[in-house]
Amino acid sequence: RSLAHCPPPSACERPPPPPPARPGGPSRQHLQRLPVIMAALPPRRPPLLGFIATWLLAGAPAAEGQQWPGCQEQNTVIRNAGRALFTNLQGFGATVGCFQDDCQNTDKFVATSIESCTKVCLSMPECEFWVWGQEEGEQKCWFRLGDDGREAGEGWISGAKSCYPPGQQAMVMGNNECWIDGFNYDTCCDPKFGPSGNAQCWDGVFNYDRCCFPKDEL
Repeated sequence: RSLAHCPPPSACERPPPPPPARPGGPSRQHLQRLPVIMAALPPRRPPLLGFIATWLLAGAPAAEGQQWPGCQEQNTVIRNAGRALFTNLQGFGATVGCFQDDCQNTDKFVATSIESCTKVCLSMPECEFWVWGQEEGEQKCWFRLGDDGREAGEGWISGAKSCYPPGQQAMVMGNNECWIDGFNYDTCCDPKFGPSGNAQCWDGVFNYDRCCFPKDEL
């Protein structure tokens, strides 16, 4: 049909109607409301930023918390709760402040610094946690097989076995200068040999007092 035969305004000049919406697709009304809906939604984070935010909220990996001194648990004490580690601490240099004054069967001793706690715990395979605090006016270390007795305690400091100063190494019981030719702490200083140790270990150079205590004080 020629446009000359269509009097203005004519249906001939009108644009064709829009195609019907596909079944299940958005209608024109939905499309018109889309900017309003999108404006109401929270801003979308890039994937990397979202991951970082989740990581920060969840906390850093455990390895980050193992750095000294940040790994120390301030104002936290781990009570006995059936998990105290009673063992021979005399071989590590414990001499006073032990349970019932027996440093060969104790879970605690008087120490000069918190580093003594970490060093001894690191040296004992059974030790899982150490505690640094005060008892009867003296600073002491305690050792635990687990943290069942964990609770808040003003002034106390606790830590896991893995919490120790950089470069610190496990100790050898007794004086390692004595342990040559097959001799060691167990064969010479074990409590079963009595207060003077195994007499077969000693001569004019080596003796109980020299060999059954470490050279450095705790």
